[in-house]
Amino acid sequence: MNLQRGFTLIELMIVVAIIGILAAIAIPAYQDYIARAQVSESVARAASLRTSLTQFFNAQGNFPAATVYDDLTGGRYTASVSHDAAGIMTVTLRPGAPVATPVQGYVFTLTPQSAPGVTTVAGTIIARWSCNTAGNIKYLPSGCQN
Repeated sequence: MNLQRGFTLIELMIVVAIIGILAAIAIPAYQDYIARAQVSESVARAASLRTSLTQFFNAQGNFPAATVYDDLTGGRYTASVSHDAAGIMTVTLRPGAPVATPVQGYVFTLTPQSAPGVTTVAGTIIARWSCNTAGNIKYLPSGCQN
């Protein structure tokens, strides 16, 4: 009596091919997920500055002088956060982030948008911020993708 034990070579090759196809789909999706997480960290780092600039503008009617904020760059992926005299914030990710992704050195801006027809004693108020980038917009959080 001849008993067959284990798998044949064809069965093993089919399993390896299926694993290869799944890996070919999963690895790029995972890399996009990591890249979006890195950009989201930078957006979160900029959120406190965005709130402060909004409050300053709504109270004073103008933005403070251009500044680079070193205390906002303590994140793992954020290289710098700054704003100019017009209130436009520029956020730059580190060029040599701990995990290599397509967003190393990625730069995006947050631009203040005034509320149409709404004014205060100081003038117009900031209603929202729009995000812009010269890079791939798919890495910005969904709230930033205009």
